Amino acid sequence: MQLLVLFGSQTGNAQDVAERVAREAKRRHFAPCVMAMDAYSVAALPAEGLVIFVASTTGQGELPDNMKHFWRFLLRKSLPPDSLASTTYAVFGLGDSGYAHYNVAAKKLDRRLAALGARAALERGLGDDQAPAGYEAVLDAWLPRLWVALRTAAPLPPGLSDPAEGDAATELVPRYTVTFLPRSKGRDLGPAAAPSATAPVSSGRAAAELAEAAEAARAFAAVEAAATGVPRFPGDDLPACSHGPWRPFVAPLLANERLTAAGHEQDTRLLSLGLRGSGLAYASGDLAAILPAQACILLRARVQAPAEVSALLARLGLSEDDVVRVEVNGCAPGGAAAEVRLGALVAGVLDVAGGSPRRFFFEVLARFASEPREAERLAYLFSPGGRDDLARYNQREGRTLLEVLRDFPGAAPPLAWLLQVGPRLQPRRFSIASSLSAHPDQAHVLAAVVEYRTPHKRLKRGVATGWLGRLLPHPTLPQVPVWVERGVLRLPPHQVPLVLVGPGTGVAPFRAFLQERAAAAAAGEAVAPSLLFFGCRREAADFYFRDEWPALAAAGALAPDGLVTAFSRDQPAKVYVGQRIREHGARVWALLQQGAVVFVSGAAQRMPQDVAAAFQAVATEHGGLAPADAARYVRQLALLQRYFVEAWS
Repeated sequence: MQLLVLFGSQTGNAQDVAERVAREAKRRHFAPCVMAMDAYSVAALPAEGLVIFVASTTGQGELPDNMKHFWRFLLRKSLPPDSLASTTYAVFGLGDSGYAHYNVAAKKLDRRLAALGARAALERGLGDDQAPAGYEAVLDAWLPRLWVALRTAAPLPPGLSDPAEGDAATELVPRYTVTFLPRSKGRDLGPAAAPSATAPVSSGRAAAELAEAAEAARAFAAVEAAATGVPRFPGDDLPACSHGPWRPFVAPLLANERLTAAGHEQDTRLLSLGLRGSGLAYASGDLAAILPAQACILLRARVQAPAEVSALLARLGLSEDDVVRVEVNGCAPGGAAAEVRLGALVAGVLDVAGGSPRRFFFEVLARFASEPREAERLAYLFSPGGRDDLARYNQREGRTLLEVLRDFPGAAPPLAWLLQVGPRLQPRRFSIASSLSAHPDQAHVLAAVVEYRTPHKRLKRGVATGWLGRLLPHPTLPQVPVWVERGVLRLPPHQVPLVLVGPGTGVAPFRAFLQERAAAAAAGEAVAPSLLFFGCRREAADFYFRDEWPALAAAGALAPDGLVTAFSRDQPAKVYVGQRIREHGARVWALLQQGAVVFVSGAAQRMPQDVAAAFQAVATEHGGLAPADAARYVRQLALLQRYFVEAWS
């Protein structure tokens, strides 16, 4: 029986789940079809008998980009309430419980499908990124129930049977066909040039290599879009004067200032990027996006070391100078295809020594393991029983593609599979820490250089932040490929009071907010008071912008005594921003009663939940609400667009 699997995915996780559903469905004698929601003709949905929806929630309760058109169609008032009366469906959501709008995309979709007459095969599943093993824990429990429910809706004909319980093997069909071509198709890259972290784009062979890598990545993105309906690098539809992932503005680095004390364990940088002549504009709360691949491609920056690319290919017995044709598996000749040199393709597409592979990678690797003990170990890691061990081995240890392949030397996946399941180079996004009113033609980025020891004491370094931290300022030399994206946090009218909670580098967008309000006050505009809660480890070591806050208060952007600090390590008992919110509860409650908007920004581990609990405590103590009513009050603030969270892992 036909089974349609539709996904809305921003980072690829929901697509990964949808493809897993399809693989398991095929073993159960369904004929699955997987598509992005916006790639599907939604007007045909009433004719579908069985549909599985996988939807992620992004940002402040937003829908993924490749689901928005589909959703707008479903919301049409002209649709009759029995439009989907012939459709049986199930919904699985991916979200983060650190956000107030937890899994809202899946919840909304579930309710709307039911309102249009569709019948739910089972209750929706809601995966949580905050769980130790991420969304996989819920998914592993939800899928067996899904197959039982769908078998009720679509019984097997005589002579067929479903796989035995516990049999998790699935048929692996690669998405791509890869053909090796004669090397004569390769490109003459010209004379060698010594690589440099600040080499200009026109540096001989380096520039040619990087341009070739850009071509390879772009060509592969077109092939992948044809295969999945999901453009990996959107932006080709931008006006010629605009900047995006394929047309970043290469900005000079005007300043690179370390904000933390020299002996402090964290190296945090304030980088000033020059935007003169770019045409880029941003609002307070927007993001500066940097794609490490572009730094490699345009500038020969050592973001992804050529030695790592070479090591990966050598591990697989391949050569950088091999030339390959990549096309969608099963497509007729003449379809979307890319003919590229292999070294350029890997350098432009795969995150060789940065990102960790997904779970499906280990299933694929097991199929190509020639050593029995390795095959057994890999099969265990991707099984439901090995899920937690996989999380400990892979995610918590930050295992990279190259490291995993080295750990399993007897496994050699074909290139087609590596391109399908290997981790991709992704943009790094930073909250812009400045206002154009205060710093015309500049964007400031507050970046903590990632360097830490894993639970097994392995040293890990951030790809993008490590590269940015090493860059030397130059007033004119282009160095940083950047573009601007709309952020979750939007500064309300200046007459609206603000309660800002920004521990660590989470304070970056609030510096921009307050600079913007200071400029408005200087221009004679009425500005409401703001209260800022900032937390760090030690006052003497990582108190970001300590010299700027008094000036912003004097300018009227902060309330008198409007900066409240929590230095967690400066006393025997640790103190965090949540405790300070409780201590200043009367002030917080008074601002909330005046219509204040709350903004929370920072690391996603426990901070957002702890801060929400602090606001609930304030509502109980100073608002006289019962605990359950206080929790509802905070949720209502979010629904009324008065409580925003921007958090990152």
